[in-house]
Formats: sequence, structure tokens, C-alpha cells
Amino acid sequence: MRSFLVLFYLFVYLIIMMPVHGILVLIGKVNPKLRYKLGNFLVYWSFRWELFQSGVKIEVKGKENIPKEPVLFVSNHRSYFDILVLHTTSGKRPGFVAKAEMLKFPLLAWWMKDIACLFLDRNDLRSGMQMIKDGAGQIRQGISMVIFPEGTRNGKDTMLPFKEGSLKMAEKAECLVVPVTVIDTDKLLEVRPGFDIRKGKVKVIYGEPFYIKDLPKEQRKKAGSYVQSIIEETFKREQDA
Repeated sequence: MRSFLVLFYLFVYLIIMMPVHGILVLIGKVNPKLRYKLGNFLVYWSFRWELFQSGVKIEVKGKENIPKEPVLFVSNHRSYFDILVLHTTSGKRPGFVAKAEMLKFPLLAWWMKDIACLFLDRNDLRSGMQMIKDGAGQIRQGISMVIFPEGTRNGKDTMLPFKEGSLKMAEKAECLVVPVTVIDTDKLLEVRPGFDIRKGKVKVIYGEPFYIKDLPKEQRKKAGSYVQSIIEETFKREQDA
């Protein structure tokens, strides 16, 4: 029943909000920042409701590590729920880097665009370069971004290698990087076959921010691996706690 209610709400929300999306697109032609602000407001409260419907309780640690200025959040990726958790707990209402395949779902993709999401074609080098440029531009304009350097959802305790180019956005924008560790979000959905949402408790830990330019030379060359090591250590510590 819980899974049905969540899907039903999402479907109804996307259909009913179609005219609102059209209005936001028009607003964006004059004032892009206002479009993102209004879009994020609507999506934030929708996410809050879906988390409530799903019976999700979130333990947040390290909120004091999130600076006031826009940042690049770099997180491990265990579940679809990671997006809802990060959007509602970070205080930034950030945009996300998503795979280009999401564009095949127009109703969903429209709203992703309304909250400043970017779409990456992993088989197109130019797409990657453009995403870095666009993401850095959005951060400079005050919009924080989230990237999942594993490239896909991974519910295993061993993380997939972080792609080294994933932090280029922060380097180009000269913004702070905040490592984020999410734990147990996969237990809400992905650990079971089919679409079977179960209530549960998850953790999100925001690490200490840093500038890539402040890292030692060797760590700057492998910034993805550096952030991954931070997240892996946090993951293990919090699981053992």
C-alpha cells in the first residue's frame, strides 16, 4: 500500500503541476533564479511529503559543516531516496547531476530542470565538458549542486570507484566541496525486488568542506579518490557505531 500511495502521489503531482511548469519556464526566460527558487520550493515540500508517506526517519550529522555559500556536494549513491534526503536536509535545495537517460521521462525531466538539474551523456565527452561548464556557472550564480561520482546506484558496502572528473565542476567554480555519506537508504527500496518501499531510518553525514586548490598536489590530481576515502571512512565508522 505504501508503494502504491507514493507512486500515485508522484503521478498525480506531475500531471496536476504541468501548467505550473509551463509558468515556471516563462518566468525562467526573464528571471532564471526566480524559476529555480519557485521550482525548488514546490519540489522541496513534495519531497518532504513523499518521505513522510514512505515512513522515512532521517538522522542528520555534520549540518554545521555546510557553509553559507553555494557548494558542490559529493556523495555516495545507494538509492533513489538519496535525492530526496539530500534535497531536504542540506538546507541548500540543490540541483543534481543526472544521467541523460532521464530525459526519456518528460514529466519528470521538466521538474528536474526546474530545480537546476543537469543531464550527462556518459558516452559523449562534449556532454561532460558542457555539464562541467554549466554546473560551475550555476554554482557561481548561487545554486549548490550534487554529484554522485559512482555514476549509478550502488547498495554494496564496497563503493564503486569515484570518477576523477566528477570534481572538475568545483575546481572550475572555485567553490567548496562537501563530502556526503548516506547510509541505509537502499534498505527503503533497492534491497528488495520490484517496487516495494518499506519504512526505515537512514543517516546522512555532511563532512568538512574543502577547496580542491588547497589539497596537496598529488591529492589534487586524484580528488575523486580523496573524497571517496573520506566517505568510505565515514561509512565504516557510522556503521560500526
